[in-house]
Amino acid sequence: MSKQPVVVIGAGVIGLTVANQLQEDGKYAVTIVAEHVPDSLPAGTRESSGWASPWAGAHWRAWSANWDHWLQDMELQTYHLMNEIADRVPESGIKKAQGLDYFEALPDGETPWYVSKINDVRELPTSELPMGIIYGLEYSTVLINVPQYLAYLKNKFTGIGGVIEQRALDHIEEALLFDATSRNESSGKTPIVINCAALGNRMLGGVCDASMRPVRGQTLIVNAPDAKRTLTRLGSQFGYVIPRGDGTVVLGGSAEVGSWDEEEDMKTTQQILQRTQALEPSLLPSSMLELDESERVRALRANIISVGVGFRPMRDGGVRLETQEYVDSVSGKPFTVVHCYGHAGYGYQSSLGYARKVHQMVKLV
Repeated sequence: MSKQPVVVIGAGVIGLTVANQLQEDGKYAVTIVAEHVPDSLPAGTRESSGWASPWAGAHWRAWSANWDHWLQDMELQTYHLMNEIADRVPESGIKKAQGLDYFEALPDGETPWYVSKINDVRELPTSELPMGIIYGLEYSTVLINVPQYLAYLKNKFTGIGGVIEQRALDHIEEALLFDATSRNESSGKTPIVINCAALGNRMLGGVCDASMRPVRGQTLIVNAPDAKRTLTRLGSQFGYVIPRGDGTVVLGGSAEVGSWDEEEDMKTTQQILQRTQALEPSLLPSSMLELDESERVRALRANIISVGVGFRPMRDGGVRLETQEYVDSVSGKPFTVVHCYGHAGYGYQSSLGYARKVHQMVKLV
């Protein structure tokens, strides 16, 4: 029996994760079509800012609010599955680590929903809280070395028979061209299209989603091999420290809704350095801890490897996850699209949960 062809638009973390989920099923012949794909870049070449995934931190830290049970489920599924990957597949780039969240205020005065859901949770006593923090939570989580994990997802997909076509699409119906052409055969079945094009959906014909907006994020990658845990401060002094497990650490951050500015903002860089050196002393050798703040900031600046700017794919109203029927303007034949995009800053930490859900939706087509 011939397999059902599926075309996934987009090769960011959501597209790659969905494509792997479907290809592993064995009933689908999956092709990814994307303008940008994970690849080894020549020395000195900068990754394109046209897609968000290479610019992420990343780690698992719950994004969902206490009332958002849907997103909680997506994140919690991903948490448990990524812990399994960390145990089974060390080359994936996912590693277990200690996480620490500091809250300047608690939304609605309630403790975070994940206190009772994840591993090794400890609520910090007041004596351990930094100035300006009213609540702290320590727990077991995972770090995601983004370049390594994207390469792992890509290689896993092609290793189980998936096909990747690096092309930009002008209209969503062009995805239908990449079934027979990618395999030099025809199943006789109309492909199911999975739309994981993120910010590309602003201009993608047949979608043109005006509710998609960029959220600019600036990060620093520094050399700090002594930093082992991931920390996030939530509130007006927002900042985070995310080790990659290879001696480098991602420092952030910023969140500027609607900004397309690709250039480094020097004030933001200074702010990130000031906040993160205060957040995590182990970013610097212990011999430097007696220095004053300006000297510590100067020392941390000297360890910067690169400055990155990326654009989180935020959608007003949240993730679009639904099935939509189209008609091909060329053949006149109907085809089905499953939309899965608009994950803002929580793509990695919810990716496996969303991939499972898309799989369920495809089974119903």
